[in-house]
Amino acid sequence: MDWWGIALILVAGIAVVIYGALDDRRKTRERDAAMTAPPNRDIPRFEPTAEPPQYLSELEARTRPTGLPGSDLSDRQRADLKIAVNSSPGIKAGVSDDRFVTDVVSGWAVGSDPLVALCAAPLATIREALPLLEKAQRAGRPLALAAPGFEAEVIDTLAANTVRGKVQCIPVTVTADQAAQLTEYTLATPLARADLQAGWVPDESLGTAETWVSSRSRSWMVQSE
Repeated sequence: MDWWGIALILVAGIAVVIYGALDDRRKTRERDAAMTAPPNRDIPRFEPTAEPPQYLSELEARTRPTGLPGSDLSDRQRADLKIAVNSSPGIKAGVSDDRFVTDVVSGWAVGSDPLVALCAAPLATIREALPLLEKAQRAGRPLALAAPGFEAEVIDTLAANTVRGKVQCIPVTVTADQAAQLTEYTLATPLARADLQAGWVPDESLGTAETWVSSRSRSWMVQSE
């Protein structure tokens, strides 16, 4: 074979290798982007000719809509709840942000009959919280959400849902020991990050409490006698 034939084969081979490397890099970027992006969700009653959704401004996300019922407890409710928490199991971990406080006088975030979700890993993207928010919204119940940590984006989204009256959320950062206590008190079991990213949250993994109460430093699970 002439030298130019050998050179042609080498050039073609190098081109194939380069193309393969670039294509593999592109596929890797697309896969990584898909893993961090929110999953596709069908929008009920959506019509192609409908107006596009309106997004909340930062001010709107922090402002409770006019006409939304207040969340503050009455004096009697607050007094009764103070007695109840003194005899209820709890953990030394409180609500992550003042935006989740529902009773200004006591500084408590109070959720009645909440879904209790326990995450095995820190919540790094809102994608991981979406299946939990959807379950709570469909059930019309608050979401008490415990995890080893929360990124600022996740906290902001949970706070916007709470302030705007979409889904009341009570995020609490917990240690491994505190997570084990929550499993004992509420029967919630840890949810893996991969399962949350895939939108898989079995009902039996969620815990319950009659009332969840969180201050900035402690949380209590009030149960029926």
